[in-house]
Amino acid sequence: MCWMVLKTNQTSASHQSHLSPACIHVHTWKNAYQLGCRAPPPPPGAFLRFIPSSGLWVPSQLPPPILSSLPVVPAPCDDLFDKSLATGQPGKLREEVLGELSNVEQAAGVRWSRFPDLNRLLKGHRKGELTVFTGPTGSGKTTFISEYALDLCTQGVNTLWGSFEISNVRLARVMLTQFAVGRLEEQLDKYDEWADRFEDLPLYFMTFHGQQSIRTVIDTMQHAVYVYDICHVVIDNLQFMMGHEQLSTDRIAAQDYIVGAFRKFATDSSCHVTLVIHPRKEDDDKELQTASIFGSAKASQEADNVLILQDRKLVTGPGKRYLQVSKNRFDGDVGVFPLEFNKSSLTFSIPPKSKARLKKIKDDNGLVAKKPSSGKKGAMPQISETCSNQARNPNQPDLSKPSR
Repeated sequence: MCWMVLKTNQTSASHQSHLSPACIHVHTWKNAYQLGCRAPPPPPGAFLRFIPSSGLWVPSQLPPPILSSLPVVPAPCDDLFDKSLATGQPGKLREEVLGELSNVEQAAGVRWSRFPDLNRLLKGHRKGELTVFTGPTGSGKTTFISEYALDLCTQGVNTLWGSFEISNVRLARVMLTQFAVGRLEEQLDKYDEWADRFEDLPLYFMTFHGQQSIRTVIDTMQHAVYVYDICHVVIDNLQFMMGHEQLSTDRIAAQDYIVGAFRKFATDSSCHVTLVIHPRKEDDDKELQTASIFGSAKASQEADNVLILQDRKLVTGPGKRYLQVSKNRFDGDVGVFPLEFNKSSLTFSIPPKSKARLKKIKDDNGLVAKKPSSGKKGAMPQISETCSNQARNPNQPDLSKPSR
């Protein structure tokens, strides 16, 4: 749809054509041009009339001799906007839908090996999506998301890390510990072996730390996608990247702009972006919700997936952590599953269901009895059934071959 504008030195008139995708600009009646337009519907009123021989709308008072001298410059423009219309290629759209129906697992994306319950809910990790991840301060967001990304990286997903809160050295140390499933400071003789394997991973780090402009970060991400074929970008975290440059302006509007920029990058570059965002200040006894994400609703609206690391604080001991999938645009499955933090390996991988969680309780005779923690009041039930069929401990990956 476009506007046709006809002008004289004294008057001008316009008409909106529903059939022509081109614009006609007539500066003088003796120097009119036609850009390959079809005949539009009659205009409202009697100010203009259509001349089939020239394809122009002209004032009804214009003398016929002038009409015969108007030059016509045809320029086909039927396909000018076809690329913006999905109906212009119905066959291609039909084939793409058939491809997704015929290859369900491939359309679902790369599946996690350490987090089978994520596969049950999200089905997989897909290109072109935006995942928003949040959790209380000190709950282990960076530690979890590093293992989450490392899991995909060991399966060949080229990953770019943007750590604006902690240095790359500290982040790499955490990821190397998770990769080796154990603390290497206790076995330094194996450091070179594990470091060599870790270097073979398709893992890259931005050199930024602290406040950075969104334009610089996006340019770096685009370059990495082009040069290193990056498929997954992790930004940790949004607020720390923004720094304090927006204190004198509307920080909510600035955050919305940045979220929109990451959303556009993910779609245009066919690259998955995982964005860590701090939540609003909530009471410790309340669970976080999608609305708890700091800022306006734009972050949760733009996101394809929303993950919340819940940390239920207990007065008598360590809290219970579990991961909540509160939004899943792919197929709508949402839910929660428990996490168990292993301090020696810095992992949140779900233990096999066959490994019962035991709690020592003293009986009246002072002896120690064992009973499953599922009988404890207020304990989280084991929701997932996925782990029951696991043949090995996901905390002990197969290391017979270098991970690529």
